[in-house]
Amino acid sequence: MAKKVRRVRPAATSGGQSKTKTGVEQPQLTSEQQFQQEYAYVIKDLRQVFLLAGVMFVLLIVLNLLLQS
Repeated sequence: MAKKVRRVRPAATSGGQSKTKTGVEQPQLTSEQQFQQEYAYVIKDLRQVFLLAGVMFVLLIVLNLLLQS
């Protein structure tokens, strides 16, 4: 069985003061806003695909009506 090795903890900062960042932080975007920014091109492409599918479906119906006679 392997011998356990105890890890050394880093020394605590004196005075209990924590390091803080100076400056203004950027506001966090909500998940919906992030989604819209990252996948805007997907929504655009989906609209084009559904429009093309609709046009092809209408074309099939028109061809069916014309070729039945």
